[in-house]
Amino acid sequence: MALLTIITVPHPTLAAEARDVREDEFGPALATLLSNMAESMYAAPGVGLAAPQVDDGRRIIVVDPGEGDERGTRLYKMVNPRITQRSKETIPWRETCLSVPEFEVEVTRNLRVFVEWQDAEGNPHSEWFEEFEAVIVQHELDHLVGTVLLDRVSNFRKRRYLKKAKSRDRALAL
Repeated sequence: MALLTIITVPHPTLAAEARDVREDEFGPALATLLSNMAESMYAAPGVGLAAPQVDDGRRIIVVDPGEGDERGTRLYKMVNPRITQRSKETIPWRETCLSVPEFEVEVTRNLRVFVEWQDAEGNPHSEWFEEFEAVIVQHELDHLVGTVLLDRVSNFRKRRYLKKAKSRDRALAL
């Protein structure tokens, strides 16, 4: 397995809509990508990672809501995931993002979501996710439509963050 580079805003891949994984792309290479994404998510550390965050424009996410000893016990590797049902009830959540470092924003999410997806071999799966797990899935699916946390704040706050990030990146390059 290999660690993948997690890109940050304003990288253009993060703003693009991801495409479905085609039938001819299922198999061992896709399984390796999913494993590498999971390893990269754990190393970051994070609880979810979408393919656009590793500069891959396909509808792929990995999610693991576990903590401590539970890490890896609830790992989901989802290809072409779609939310097909949502609860009317919502929950506010303070979110962060690996592609928007040092930034936090409160987002209102559906309390429960029903997700349908395929695995690396193309087999179908579906499951209800609730609370924290539902928040993670919804956050990662946002990446598949080109939405990042910065898109959920005012233009002023967005510009301020990007200016600060640019200064930080310049300092790191020295």
